[in-house]
Amino acid sequence: MKNFIIAAAVISSFLFAAPDAKAEMTKQDVEKIIESYLANNGDKILKSVDDYQRKSIQEKTNSAMKLHEEALFNDPRTPFAGNPKGDVTVVEFFDYNCGYCKKALPDILKLLESDKNVKIVFKELPILGPTSETAAKWALAAHKQDKYFEFHSKLMQHNGQKTDAFLEETAKSLGLDIAKMKADIEGSEILIQIEKVRSIAADMAIGGTPAFLVGDELIPGAIGHDTLKDKIAEIRAKKNGKAEEKKQ
Repeated sequence: MKNFIIAAAVISSFLFAAPDAKAEMTKQDVEKIIESYLANNGDKILKSVDDYQRKSIQEKTNSAMKLHEEALFNDPRTPFAGNPKGDVTVVEFFDYNCGYCKKALPDILKLLESDKNVKIVFKELPILGPTSETAAKWALAAHKQDKYFEFHSKLMQHNGQKTDAFLEETAKSLGLDIAKMKADIEGSEILIQIEKVRSIAADMAIGGTPAFLVGDELIPGAIGHDTLKDKIAEIRAKKNGKAEEKKQ
């Protein structure tokens, strides 16, 4: 992409140069033109590169969304909170050892409290080491006993190590069947579920956590309650606009 931009700059310089000057240009002349363009248009070049990268990522996201639409939004094995029939679905990819994911929890809680027509889907993406994967397995085992969000919230609010002892104590505090949980954790189903999420994340070019999929827009980082609320409002406005067009 950078080579393309520089080449375009050189071509433009040639186009605007006087006809007689073109024939007399040397390699040094061209290099000076390139150096001058880079020196005077660095911001434009960086913006072009950033725009291209964002467009490329969005195209990859759109393609992956179409490919994995059911797995992203309607997988019955995937835990969620909020309204199961909500008009807007937000998908969060996260890791229990991610500090920014922890900061996102209050925003999620606030959103669920203030918006009764939103569905939040939780995609376990353990990328920060073995304890992240262990915590994800315990959380998905809790989901099998209908206590996922309670367990998820306790893990996100815990700032210490996610040791086996801590995970078991947390499960006990929620009245979960520990023997069943351990059997589920040792089975293949939960691991396959985690690997599926990793595959989807790779297809969507997700390089870190948290990452939020709101409508068809993938937004990296802990974006905050207000941004989530605004993005959801934009989606509803688009839906309402399309509904009005159909009526007309």
